[in-house]
Amino acid sequence: MQFHDLGVAMAQPAWRSAMKVSIVIPAHNEETLLPDCLRALAAQDYDGALEIIVVDNASSDRTAEVARLLGASVVSEPRRDYCLALIRGFAAATGSIIAMTDADTVVPPDWVSRLVEEYRRRPDVVAIGGDVVFTRANWKGWLLARVLVPAFNWIDRRNPRGPHLWGANLSVRRDAFLAVGGWNSDYSLEVDSELSERLRSAGRVVVLESLRVQTSSRRWNRALLSNLFLYVSNFVWMKLFSRPLWRDFPVVREPAAGLRPRRRRAALAAAAAALAVAVVLGESAFSPRSSAFGKTYWHAATHQKVVALTFDDGPNEPYTSQVLDILEREHVRATFFLIGENVRKYPAAAARIVREGHVVGNHSEHHPLRFALEPVQQIRAEVSAAEETIHAATALFPRLFRPPQGLRSPWLMRVLKSDSLITVTWDDAPGDWDPISRETVARRAVLHARPGSIILLHDGLNLSHDIDRSPTVRALPEIIERLRSRGYRFVTVPELLHCPATLAGWHPASGSPAS
Repeated sequence: MQFHDLGVAMAQPAWRSAMKVSIVIPAHNEETLLPDCLRALAAQDYDGALEIIVVDNASSDRTAEVARLLGASVVSEPRRDYCLALIRGFAAATGSIIAMTDADTVVPPDWVSRLVEEYRRRPDVVAIGGDVVFTRANWKGWLLARVLVPAFNWIDRRNPRGPHLWGANLSVRRDAFLAVGGWNSDYSLEVDSELSERLRSAGRVVVLESLRVQTSSRRWNRALLSNLFLYVSNFVWMKLFSRPLWRDFPVVREPAAGLRPRRRRAALAAAAAALAVAVVLGESAFSPRSSAFGKTYWHAATHQKVVALTFDDGPNEPYTSQVLDILEREHVRATFFLIGENVRKYPAAAARIVREGHVVGNHSEHHPLRFALEPVQQIRAEVSAAEETIHAATALFPRLFRPPQGLRSPWLMRVLKSDSLITVTWDDAPGDWDPISRETVARRAVLHARPGSIILLHDGLNLSHDIDRSPTVRALPEIIERLRSRGYRFVTVPELLHCPATLAGWHPASGSPAS
C-alpha cells in the first residue's frame, strides 16, 4: 500500500487546501510494528496534502528501509533520544498542522480529517489530542489501561488551564509550536506533557476523547511498577521544579501477551497496593511538609506573626549583594542556604552574609539533581564538603541543612541526623525558580504567608550564574512592606525554631560533627 502523493493536492474546499498536515513518527528499531502504523496513515480519508515523516532514531534494524518501502519520507537522528528525534522530525515538517504518533500506534481512518475539522472550527485552539487505547495487554497492561490511565485522565482533564496530551495522539498548529519555542531538549520522558503546558500560553489545548488511537502495551506488560515509578516521579518533579528527574524509559521492543481474565482480581489488588505505596512514598519524598523519613522543619508552630525569609542557591553575584543591600536598608535578618561550589566562586559575598548578622545553612556542595537518591557515601561527601567550604569563607559550620530540590530519602535523613544537622524546608514557595514577574513573586509570597512560615526565595539557581534573578530582588521590598503592613516581623530560621545556628566543629574524616 502506498501513501498519498505528498506533492500534489486534489481539488478540495479552500480551507482544506490551506491545511497541509505533517505527521511525525519517531522510530527506534521498529521494523516489526511500524508497517501497521504506516498503513493506517496511508488509509486516512483526508483529501488534503499529507506529509508522513519517519525519524530513524539510531535504529540497528530495517526501520528506515521499511518506512521508505511504505512511502514515508525518512530523516535520520543518529543520537538515540525521543526528544531529539522529535526535534529532527518537526524541523523537517512543512505542514501548517503538525501531528505526531508513535511507531507502535495505529490511528483511525478519520484521524487527520477530524483534527483538521476541529482546527478549522475553533481558531482559538492551538493543540489537539485524543485518547490512547492500550492493546494486547497482559494483567499489568490491563491494570494500566483500565485503572491507572482513566484515573489520571479524569483528574488531568478537569484542570481549567488545559490537559496534558499523549505523544501517541498529539497535534499542534505550526505557528503556535514555534511561538512557544518548540520541543524542550532538557526533556525526553514526558516531553509531550511539558510542551502541553507551554502551549497553554498560546491558546487552548484540548482533548477529543472520542478520537482514539491504539497503541502497544509492551512497556507496561514488561515492568509496570518500575515504569510507573519513572513516569509518576518525573511528572511530580516537573510540576514541582519545572525540570525532569529522569531522561527516558528503558527500550522495550518485544511483542506483548494477552490478558488472562482470571488474573484481573489480582491486578486490581496490585493496583490498590501500588497506588498506595506510590502516594505514601511520593508524599514523603517530595512534600516539603512531610517528616515521614525524619524530622523536617517546614514552619514553626506559633500564633505570633513572625516569618523567616530564606534564600537558596547562593551566593550568586550581583544578586546576593543586591538582596543584602535591601535587607540592610529594611533592618531584616534572613537565612541563606549556600551551595559550596558557589561559595568558592563568591567567598566575599558569603562572608558578608555572616558579617551583617544573617544565618547561613548548608545546601550541599554541588546541588546534584538527585542528591537524596545518591548512595550514603556520596551524600556524606557532599554534606561534609559544603560544611568545610562554608567554614573556609565564614568561619562557621552551619547546623541547618536544606536538601536540594527539597527531596528527602530515608538514608539521607539518617545521615543528617547522625551529623546533628537540622533539616529545613518551607511552607511558602512563590516559585521564583521559574521566569515569573516581580509582581507574581511578591503576590504569591504574601498570599501564602502564615504565622511561623518559612518563605523560600532564590538569589541563585543551582550552579548557573547567567540567569536573571532580578524579579526576586525587585519583589523583596514589596514582600517586606506588605507583610509588615499585616503585622508580621522577620526572624531568622534559628530564631523561628529556637535552635542553634551553628555547630562547634566538624570532623571530615569521620563525617561526624561536634555539637
